[in-house]
Amino acid sequence: MPTTTAGENYIFNAHTHLFTKDHVPRYLARKFLPAPFYKWFPTSLVLKVLYPFYHLPKDYYSYTKRNERWRKYKFKMLLQRNWLLKLLVWLPGFLVKVVFLYYFLHWIEPLLLDTWFGNRFYGFTGRNMDSWAFRFENRWNLFLFLLLLVLLFPQTWRMISRIGKALFVKVVGADRLEFFSRYINLVRYSEYSTQGRVFEKLKQQYPPESKFVVLPMDMEYMGAGKVEEPFLVQMEKLMGLKKNNPEQLYPFVHVDPRRIALQKDQSPFFLYDATDAKNLKLKNCKLKEYMDDGACGIKIYPALGYYPFAKELLPLWLFCAQQQIPVTTHCSVGPIFYRGAKKKEWDRHPIFQEIISGNQEEGNQVIEMLRLSQVKNKDFQSNFTHPLNYCCLLMPEFLKKVLDLYNDTDLNQLFGYANGELHRDLSKLKINLAHYGGAEHWERFLQKDRQLLANEVLNRPDLGLQLKSELHKEGNLYAFWHYTDWFSIITSMIVEFENVYADISYTAHDNKYLNVLSVIMDHKKVREKVLFGTDFYVVSNHKTEKAYWIDMQNLMHGDTWEILSCLNPQRFMQSGLLSFPRT
Repeated sequence: MPTTTAGENYIFNAHTHLFTKDHVPRYLARKFLPAPFYKWFPTSLVLKVLYPFYHLPKDYYSYTKRNERWRKYKFKMLLQRNWLLKLLVWLPGFLVKVVFLYYFLHWIEPLLLDTWFGNRFYGFTGRNMDSWAFRFENRWNLFLFLLLLVLLFPQTWRMISRIGKALFVKVVGADRLEFFSRYINLVRYSEYSTQGRVFEKLKQQYPPESKFVVLPMDMEYMGAGKVEEPFLVQMEKLMGLKKNNPEQLYPFVHVDPRRIALQKDQSPFFLYDATDAKNLKLKNCKLKEYMDDGACGIKIYPALGYYPFAKELLPLWLFCAQQQIPVTTHCSVGPIFYRGAKKKEWDRHPIFQEIISGNQEEGNQVIEMLRLSQVKNKDFQSNFTHPLNYCCLLMPEFLKKVLDLYNDTDLNQLFGYANGELHRDLSKLKINLAHYGGAEHWERFLQKDRQLLANEVLNRPDLGLQLKSELHKEGNLYAFWHYTDWFSIITSMIVEFENVYADISYTAHDNKYLNVLSVIMDHKKVREKVLFGTDFYVVSNHKTEKAYWIDMQNLMHGDTWEILSCLNPQRFMQSGLLSFPRT
């Protein structure tokens, strides 16, 4: 088993990305824009449009441009230091704005005429201004005049931009705007040509001895078009990067169940030897090749259109549980989700149930599979990424239901499942619920002051929600699924299940959530299971990498930072593939 040396208090980032534009599907804008408009904005075009906004011109530091900026500076300071010149420059701009607003409000007069504002404004201008203001024959001429003002006077354009931005934020909403900004940042940062270049951008923001878990992305099955570079090529290059950075880069392998389902006999992605079901081994396949070359964990991303208990994944989970191989799974909502058409079978949860009528006392309860009513893909993704889905793996009573669902002889033999008895389970599967549910659920936790479940992890931190004893009750399950914040659920799972971890990547970019983190890190059972991670480079629309870890380091008291950023990631990464001297 390979080992790695331990430095003194080095940082171990458990959640980073290096994928580039070549690994992002062509139509990532699908579901953000309706058909067929999303096809007008392929990822490559969005990159080209964004490029000037995030990059300085190539000649920015040339002598010509530097001297030009100096001349502009001297002119501006001349105006600043002479009040008369400053007034002479300011006054025309102010008058242009007044004229623009006056004629713009007259251009939209039919919309405002019968409103409170319209009655007062047009009454005032009719008495005081209309008699001497120029009148246009029709609205088209007035529109052309307004357009001319915008083109000739930058003051009007800046004014429109400020007003437009404020209105856009109000109409679109802060949540949707945050969602869109994450999409833009994802596309923007993926422009780098190689994973190696992205890795250099990451490393230079950390002390030299730092270590990084790198999570590749397989987006070929998300229904957003083709990727320029196939996932297998992405993995090949990532493993080459691992070879050049053996003590810093720790790659996981992204596994999509659809890739396994569609694999070809001559080049299988995942094959296992079940001769001894108590000790599964990998046969010659891509996954074995990656692990032999230094890959040390599994990454899944259920938001791309599947549940974590997909049939093709179950043998892999048994192998990982036996070898203590870490699994990191996306456990929040974000801009990367399934873009294809929703399938009819997704209308209900395949394992969980709910009571839809009747009561137990009268014996007339009607129980059906849990109904999932989100219409839009970006909303429905939460059903795939919901943390309770992992109880279908970790809790034997739900794992039996999963096996009953598939009714597969080979799977039943693999788990020793017969006559209602399960001889091998996944209760010790080592899972990192990445993002700890996401900032929106941390906010829900903070805002809910009257719901009992939202306070359980604070009032009874050693018990939490008691999912092992309460989740199988249909009435409780419905409340847990629909009403309970994911922060409380994940914290309870950390407390109740031996090998459940959670990283705080992306979520902890806001310092107010660092205060929450500081509180939960005081609880012994949680303290040993929270992992430092950043979600580089996706988080860079909020913070740089160095700001992320420096803020966290300074706000964590005592030895909390060392536990969070070094000891816990070591413990999580320890497996049959990798060991650390310090655990």
